[in-house]
Order: sequence, then structure tokens, then C-alpha cells
Amino acid sequence: MRGNERWLALGWRHPLWDLHRFYLSLARQKTFQQQWLAELQTKRLIELPDGSELPIAAEVVELFLDYQVERDSQALIAEANLRTEEEALAFCNRLEQVVGHTATQNADHHQSSKAMIAAVSAVAEQICNQKGITIESNPQKRCVWCSDNELHVSARNLDGAIPGLTNPRIIWEIKEYWGKTKGGSKMSDAVYECHLVGLELREYESRGGSRVTHAVFIDGLDQWSVRKSDMRRFIDLLNQGLIDHLFVGREVEEEWAVFLNGFLQPSGE
Repeated sequence: MRGNERWLALGWRHPLWDLHRFYLSLARQKTFQQQWLAELQTKRLIELPDGSELPIAAEVVELFLDYQVERDSQALIAEANLRTEEEALAFCNRLEQVVGHTATQNADHHQSSKAMIAAVSAVAEQICNQKGITIESNPQKRCVWCSDNELHVSARNLDGAIPGLTNPRIIWEIKEYWGKTKGGSKMSDAVYECHLVGLELREYESRGGSRVTHAVFIDGLDQWSVRKSDMRRFIDLLNQGLIDHLFVGREVEEEWAVFLNGFLQPSGE
């Protein structure tokens, strides 16, 4: 998935995103949230928790209302692409790729596979090898960028980088969850982690750093389907431009290769 050009053109600093985040923060206060929304639509102002009122520009209100419709539409498309663990493993089998597992201390817990990690790495390695480009598909250190005396170090170890950990042109994060229970706070943590990485990349670029493509992969029908609010926050990051590409579930099976073939030029060209 790519972000909608209308929202991307606004930039990640646009006041729409703060207004949208405030609205989401009221989800647990349904009565106040509905009152807030009604006042926004009719009076072009919002009531804050302390009772004070804040006027909102008419054009921002219109953008906000339009975005809610677009967001719902994009979320439905994303949710339809989520796979079961069995479907993800079947794709790895077609790639003839060995799949690791995430071991847990409790043997009674489901030992989740690393199917998305295996698939993303296999496709990327194959295309990079064809084009004579290096790849780091299992980083054990953080990424580092240096451009015109501007230095940036990733906030955490990422899940892949091309052509390597020094000045990569594209980096990715993978958030796959295959547990048989409902998703929990780890899903929210996944959003925070990707938000932080994307925000710091855009900050680095705004200081004169080189452009870096930030891709995120998510999968796991059983868990993401019950954490729809977290799933939709990925849609927000995508439309803000803090994520450049969001690959959901089966999108890795075709769109990942198409993207890499278009993005990467053979070595020496």
C-alpha cells in the first residue's frame, strides 16, 4: 500500500494530524468524543478536557472529515490482505524457504513462525543478487546515515536494509504476530516503534540528509483483526509519509518484488 497523494502532499507536520490524533485519544470517552465531533462540524471549534475551547480553521475541519472516510476505506483493504499463519507458511514453501520460530519460555504457548521475515528476506535477497546489489537481511546493529556532515543513527535495530547498514537507501520493519490469542499491548508497541523510526528519518532528511525509503510489513489475521485501532494507526503513518510503503499480509507475495525491481537499479548503473 502507498499513502494517498492528497494526504502526503500535506506533509507530516500539517495540523490535520494533531487534530486527528486528539480525536483518536477520545475513543474511551464516547460521549465526550461525539460532543467534540459535533462541535467541530457545526461550530468549527473543539472543547478541550479542561473545558476551554479551541477554534479550528474551516479548511482543516474539511480535511479531517474527508480523511475519516478515506482512512476507513484504506483500512478495509488492508484488513482483507491479512493472512493466517498457514497461508504465510504456504508462500514460504513455494519459495522453498526455511522458516524459523519465535521461542517462548512457556512451552504451552504457541511457537509462532517467522514466516513474514523469511518471505521478505528471500524475495529481497533474490532480487538483490540478480542486480548485483548488497543487502543486510538480518541486521545485528543499528543503521547509520551520514550526509553533508549530518549524522543519524536508527533508534533500534531494524529488520533489513539495502545496500547495507551504512547509508541504506531502503530499510524495513516487520511486525508479524501469529499467536492464537487476541493481540495485546505488543501491537500498540509495534506502531510506536515504526512511528519513531519514521519520524526520526524524516527529521534527518529535513536537516539535509539523504532520502530513505521506509517500508513496514505486518501480518497475522488472528491478532491484527482484533486490534483494528492499532492497524488503522499504521494507515495514519502511511498517509503522513512516516511510512513510505505498508505491505499487509499477502501483498508481500507479489507487490514486494514489483517494488524492489522498480526501485533498485543494477550495480554500476
